[in-house]
Amino acid sequence: ALPISQSFLKAIDATDEGAILIPEGRYVITATLHIRKSRIVLKGEGPDKTILYMPKSLQQLLPSDGFTAQGVPKLKYSFGGAFVEVRGNDGLVKIGSVLETAKRGDTVLLCENAESVDAGEWVQLRMLLDPDLGRHLHAGQDAGEDTLARRRWIEWVARVVSVEGQRVTVDRPLRLDVRPEWQPVLHHYRPTVEEVGIEHLTFEFEGAKKKKHLLEEGYNAIQFRDVFNSWVRDVRMIDADMGVNFGGTRFCQAEDLEFVEAKRTGLTGHHAIWATGNAQECLFQRFRLNTTYVHDLTVEGFAHGNVFRDGSGRSINLDHHRNAPFENLFTNLDMGDPRRLWASGGRGDRGPNSAARTTAWNLRHNGGKVHYPRSRRFPQINIIGVMGYEPELDPKALWIEPLSDLFPKDLYEAQLNRRLVP
Repeated sequence: ALPISQSFLKAIDATDEGAILIPEGRYVITATLHIRKSRIVLKGEGPDKTILYMPKSLQQLLPSDGFTAQGVPKLKYSFGGAFVEVRGNDGLVKIGSVLETAKRGDTVLLCENAESVDAGEWVQLRMLLDPDLGRHLHAGQDAGEDTLARRRWIEWVARVVSVEGQRVTVDRPLRLDVRPEWQPVLHHYRPTVEEVGIEHLTFEFEGAKKKKHLLEEGYNAIQFRDVFNSWVRDVRMIDADMGVNFGGTRFCQAEDLEFVEAKRTGLTGHHAIWATGNAQECLFQRFRLNTTYVHDLTVEGFAHGNVFRDGSGRSINLDHHRNAPFENLFTNLDMGDPRRLWASGGRGDRGPNSAARTTAWNLRHNGGKVHYPRSRRFPQINIIGVMGYEPELDPKALWIEPLSDLFPKDLYEAQLNRRLVP
């Protein structure tokens, strides 16, 4: 018989489309389960019944030399890799350059070669980051040196509503201005991996003492990279270094998640939920952190339009990890002890913790002291319905309204209902 990890990989390889049922039982996993194709679902029979047990870390299974950056020792599994890894690519085919300036909030782009675009298809807009675009991202503040040090694209995906001549109308408003000097280019967006699901199971790790920060050995559960319209659902993670990592994902969803400590205590992991690398409009909902991570809910690296809602934890921090995450929403959350609320990581040379327009809406807590995010680190932040603050109504810096009888309670739900009602 094949080792159990190889049996999983063989089943994934043999399945063109459909669900791979993992029956009730406890399965020892000693290799990464790679998924590189669409419409595959790993489906357990419930977190109490189907358990994937990882007795060794990724570092133990696939040793990697450590490295030192900015004088700090690090290990690559602190930043990625997982025991279930779903990976694709954007499948971009260039359409042409955007010819005229468009404003944030517009839905029309004037584009060369627009005749190659069909209504109903997905397109990706890319703009090349430079200091001027960096300031636009940060509402007038400079982006960090590290953010500008490498060739980086700001990416945004939308569906085409109509094409008339060179005018391409899309289904959602632009999050940023589009200017010719930022070299905006429109592409056909044809992702190679979509409709992949991980659901109804538990990831249980060995529970060895957590290593020092940035030297975590890779007790990592799930990683999506450049994946479209996929999901994680009804999953428990026990003693994980990293829970769910969405990088470069579009319109993905993670819901009904539970993070648990068994043998570990204190800060038991590195990242619980992590959106990075231009992750766009992903939804994280109904999660419970029955433990504490260094970074509980993380956005970084141009992640935008993502929503974290209807979750709770012991002492959740909204980790804005720099490199210009923007316009992300945190709504209807029970934060527990609020002292860590805005505790955020990322080196200082990566710029402010957030780019413009982070929004916190109806974050409840147990009444402890709350700290103010500095406007230089969180430009144009909105904090609505969070008790413990004094009002501050500056549209260019901090907008704080500590309303005790806030309505609606969940901003995402209210916006969704408004969009769905004709």
